[in-house]
Amino acid sequence: MEPRFGTAGPYILAAAIACIMACGTAKAENLSAASGQAPLLTLEQAFETALRENEQVWISRQDLRNAQTDITVARSNLYPQISLRGAHTRKKESGFSAGAGTGGTGGTGFSTPDNYNTLTFQLDQHIYQWGKVWSAKRIAEYYYDSSQYRHLRQVQEILYQVSVQYYEVLLGRRSIEIAENALKRAIQQFDRASAQFEVGILTQTDVLRAEVQVAQSREQLERAKNQYNIALERLALEMGVESVPGPIEEPDERSFTPLPISGLFEVAMENRRDFNQAAQQLKAADERVDFEKADYFPNLSLTGQYILADEDELFYGESNDWQASLVLSYPLFTGWKTSAEVDRARSEKSQAEYTLGRLRKQIRNQVRSVYLDIQTQQKVIDQLEQQVLSARQNYEQVSAQFEEGLLTAVDQVDAFTALNEAENRLAQAYYTYQLDLIRLDLATGIFQSDLLEMEILNENG
Repeated sequence: MEPRFGTAGPYILAAAIACIMACGTAKAENLSAASGQAPLLTLEQAFETALRENEQVWISRQDLRNAQTDITVARSNLYPQISLRGAHTRKKESGFSAGAGTGGTGGTGFSTPDNYNTLTFQLDQHIYQWGKVWSAKRIAEYYYDSSQYRHLRQVQEILYQVSVQYYEVLLGRRSIEIAENALKRAIQQFDRASAQFEVGILTQTDVLRAEVQVAQSREQLERAKNQYNIALERLALEMGVESVPGPIEEPDERSFTPLPISGLFEVAMENRRDFNQAAQQLKAADERVDFEKADYFPNLSLTGQYILADEDELFYGESNDWQASLVLSYPLFTGWKTSAEVDRARSEKSQAEYTLGRLRKQIRNQVRSVYLDIQTQQKVIDQLEQQVLSARQNYEQVSAQFEEGLLTAVDQVDAFTALNEAENRLAQAYYTYQLDLIRLDLATGIFQSDLLEMEILNENG
């Protein structure tokens, strides 16, 4: 049973935080329209840009094409190998002529010329060596399939990094909004403290404390802006562009439908490309054992030559010659090289088996970890939601009592700090939760499956 993720609908956050984020998104949209900037960038558009522009995607594609070339190289040994060779030969004159007959009678003889040119056509055809050539072809095919899975998994991981930086930008933008609101509250506190100091209700210390709060709020705002700008730079890097083209859009909230971990693990086993990659590498390692064992058996091949020369004397009155050979060779002793290569192949097969088993455990662990993180984040958000509401009510009550002179500036600063910290923790938890849902897609191998299908079609096309 596959996990189902909703793209819209109510989330467990309270109406307060939903309203704040909706207002922040609406504010960004209005600013974009009013200033004539580029339209809002969506997460899907960021993915598509990364597939076109990210250098790591292109490097991975080139590795995949190289793996496909290896199949052609391995297959070439199944076909005749034809070569053409031209040579100019000059050698020492022998001074020998085979022409003198018995009893002084003349005879006809032939001598080898000492200066001549030849043109040689040669054909070599492998016939049999216990399937060694076919094994090489199958190994190359397994490695190509493995490279395909590796490429798709790498694309998934690149797109996940785009998601991480995208949500970092959103968090940075939300942090700026929180810091701006905190600065407004701090300025209001300072104004009230100054007014009450003028009428003798508060002391100079209370005013200075409120002034420090304003300075700290400005510092928080500057840090939030810096965090936002850095997140934009990192997002541009993951997208493969110089800069992010305009503001980004807040994605729809996602919710999670709880499923048994065993069901999620089954989905992962069916869709994880890196697991399929390891399985293909195991097949290649198993085939390589047979490939190396083939050297224990005789090698049967066919060799043919056709030679043209510019001297008739070279081939006893003929200017051309040809020969064909059926060659059977058997390695009697190679210094234990063949046995060493077979042992190496068996060792690599064992490594591939252990790698596949280890990866199976890692996938199970990843799915469980993300699943538990999601459940934890849901509980954390519930608690932080209540903290924000309580902290806001507390701040309003403290401010009202401060106006009446019932509480000191210290009480108001404490309430201010508690509200500010609760809002920041809630924003961090919210975006972490949204990113955890994407991380679960990545752990189960279904992350951006539509884009991966398009990538497969483009590569095969």
